[in-house]
Amino acid sequence: MDIGGREWTHRLMVVASSFFMVTGLVVLTWSFRDLRATALPGWMTWELVLWPALAFFALDGSRWMTGLSAGGRWVTDWLRLAFHALPALAITVLPVGFFTALFGSASAFALLDFPTAKVMAALWFAASLMGSIEVVR
Repeated sequence: MDIGGREWTHRLMVVASSFFMVTGLVVLTWSFRDLRATALPGWMTWELVLWPALAFFALDGSRWMTGLSAGGRWVTDWLRLAFHALPALAITVLPVGFFTALFGSASAFALLDFPTAKVMAALWFAASLMGSIEVVR
C-alpha cells in the first residue's frame, strides 16, 4: 500500500471517528435523560474544559519538554484538532438549550444539552487536544 493511501485512510478515520464520538455522547446521555438540563455557571464551564486538559498535560508535558530539550520539534495533527477537539469544545461550552433549539426537542442531538454529555465532551476535548500534539526528533 502506498503512503498516499494510508494518509487518506487516516483522514477518513479521523472524520468518521468524530461522528462516532458524537453518537456515543448521545447514546450514553440517553441513560441520564431524566436528569434536569440546567445551565452551568460560566466558571464551571471553564473548569470542565481546563481540569481534564491540565491533567492530561501533567501526564505528557514532561515527555514533551524532554523531547524539546533534546532537539525535537512540535508536530500538530490539525485534522484531529478540527474534527475532534473543536466539536468537543463546542458541545462543552455552548449554552444549555442550544442543541434543542437547533435540532428540536424530539431529536437525539438535543441530549447534547445535558450535563452528562458536557462532562464527557470535556474529557473528549482534553484527550483530543493532547493526542493531536506531539514532539518528534
